[in-house]
Amino acid sequence: MTAPAVIAPARTAEPDPGRIAGPVFVAPVRRPWRSALLVALAVWSSSLVVHVLVGALAWLADRGDASAPGLSSIALGWNGWDAAHYVTIAEAGYHVGPGYPAFFPLYPMLIHAADPVLPGGGLVAALVIANAAAYGVLAVLYRLADHEFGPRVARRAAWYLAAFPMAFFLFIGYNESLFLLLAIGALYAGRRGHWWLAGTLGALSSATRLFGLLLIVPLAVEYLRQVGWRPSRIRPDVLGPALVPLGVAGYSLYCLVELGSPIQFSIAQDQWGRRYTFPGEAWLISVRQIAGHGPLDKPTIGAILDAGTILIAVVLLVLCVKGPFKFRRDQVYLVVQAGITLLMLMSTEVGGRSMQSAARYAMEAVAVFLVLARMGASETVDRAVLMVGVALQSVFLVIFMAGTFLVA
Repeated sequence: MTAPAVIAPARTAEPDPGRIAGPVFVAPVRRPWRSALLVALAVWSSSLVVHVLVGALAWLADRGDASAPGLSSIALGWNGWDAAHYVTIAEAGYHVGPGYPAFFPLYPMLIHAADPVLPGGGLVAALVIANAAAYGVLAVLYRLADHEFGPRVARRAAWYLAAFPMAFFLFIGYNESLFLLLAIGALYAGRRGHWWLAGTLGALSSATRLFGLLLIVPLAVEYLRQVGWRPSRIRPDVLGPALVPLGVAGYSLYCLVELGSPIQFSIAQDQWGRRYTFPGEAWLISVRQIAGHGPLDKPTIGAILDAGTILIAVVLLVLCVKGPFKFRRDQVYLVVQAGITLLMLMSTEVGGRSMQSAARYAMEAVAVFLVLARMGASETVDRAVLMVGVALQSVFLVIFMAGTFLVA
């Protein structure tokens, strides 16, 4: 009796390399930008719904009218305070008043360019640009956070930025979202080694706001880290970060030609009572203002809002360098960017209210949102950040639309 011609175990042990036996798992192709854009769309659309609903309620409460407001009525409520100044500059230029050159030109220029192709005038153009930039901010923040800490942290960072109590300024007629888009874009480009792009975005950020100049410091730190802190390895693209001041330089040239002084934007700050103090002194002044007024007085509430927000941001920044959530050494550029931003805010006084608008400008300290997103791995922290943030944001948006008090 003969043995079987085919012995199955032998073939199982040594399969033909040209064939694949059984199902094979193929890892999905990761598309980080696709994920970033989808998450940004979800966060942006959710925020827009919240703002429209809260804006409608604020409109009804302010007028005592039972009729439902239209979107144009709500948009007009968002056109308060500095938003109206940007639209005025876009429509009439900088010659309308001595304080207007304090507002840097890129955002009004974009409004002026978009106005002819959009219905509804300068206000609609301002809102469209702000919301388009807000969507971009959420996507680029996601990419930066994903690159540094992974997609879970990136998702939380995007949601936390949108839930920040002052985040409604990203979606109304202010330049907050444009500035953040350019600043975070510059940081991300530099981190990826695209230094000419980083410098270009930095230059555009300094044409949006004077604080854009600060980007040259974290970009320089990251560049030197990438070349191993060795001057001999510096390449011609080191000139990329040097482009950052060009935005201010270009505006200064315009001020010289059109307004008579290359520092007219700085002179105009006097109209708003802005001055710079010894580092940290403005924060101490703000604390003294809290003690010098009644607990429900507007100066007290404003000082608590500004000084308290900056204090929380500083604590979170400390957690970036100490404790279980500290960043890696190669992420020092994020700590530098947030640190220099908060230091400048603690050294800026506006009018009679020290550090006015500091609660809003704290959004520029990117590392704060990244460390908070890492802490949000705890479900309790995650839910608390979102619930408290959205609740406070809704309250502040109502106050802002009432026009009786500048919350930031």
